[in-house]
Amino acid sequence: MPELPEVETIARELRERVTGGTIRQVGVNRATPLRNTTAAGFQRFLAGKTLTAVERQGKYLLFRLEPGGLLLAHLRMTGKFVWEDPSATGTNHPHTRVWMELGWEVERRWGRLLYQDTRCLGTLETAQTQDDLPALARLGPDPLSGAFTPDWLASQARRATPLKPWLMNQRVAPGMGNIYASEVCHRAGLSPQRPVNGLAPKEITRLHQQVRQVLGEALAHNGTTVSDYRRVDDKTGGFQQFLRVYGKTGQPCPACRTPIQRILQQQRSTFLCPVCQT
Repeated sequence: MPELPEVETIARELRERVTGGTIRQVGVNRATPLRNTTAAGFQRFLAGKTLTAVERQGKYLLFRLEPGGLLLAHLRMTGKFVWEDPSATGTNHPHTRVWMELGWEVERRWGRLLYQDTRCLGTLETAQTQDDLPALARLGPDPLSGAFTPDWLASQARRATPLKPWLMNQRVAPGMGNIYASEVCHRAGLSPQRPVNGLAPKEITRLHQQVRQVLGEALAHNGTTVSDYRRVDDKTGGFQQFLRVYGKTGQPCPACRTPIQRILQQQRSTFLCPVCQT
């Protein structure tokens, strides 16, 4: 599933391509991603509106519309947005679920934004206001924002929850997922199995630093592609070349050369060094 760096990369690339475009036509090839409306209702809601902004909130993409309304997207495992020029025929692609034709009258140009999803697990939801999107209200402060502080992390570390699953809680660190949680734990020198209510203040500070460091580095490399993630131009991310433990079972730890181990936590793979991570 795309995590914060991947979704932020997509949001930035979409801003460059779709901001200011008016939705001239909407196609729904398969209504499975639509969460709170029918295909006809989705088309009526979007047609004629202008895309004024594309934001990321946690792992969500939020499209702001004029004269009013919002479109919220969650890509899940295999969802992606693809931008194509007028000569392309992606609307007929077998995995294109929804598409929008956008036009810029002054610039006399147009193109299409396709939502493609192989497994159809992603979601598209429309709303009049952000208050109508309860999923966003449940998110904690963004890890790359000033509101995400060591004090915030300490305030959430009240139970004996294992560290890595706790980091993946979207109320604690929205946008954090399996890949980066493993990497953060390794860089912070902390066992992913440590109960968070036992972390010392200096360990919380170190953890906070590594959350921001790892996510920032991954964003600078346009995210991590280990399977399905693709950018808007269908290119892959680049941070997979810099992963230290994720997917490295049996390979030497870059710090101490001990073989990396894989364990299961809440049915998810966790990768760690048994020596460096105490």
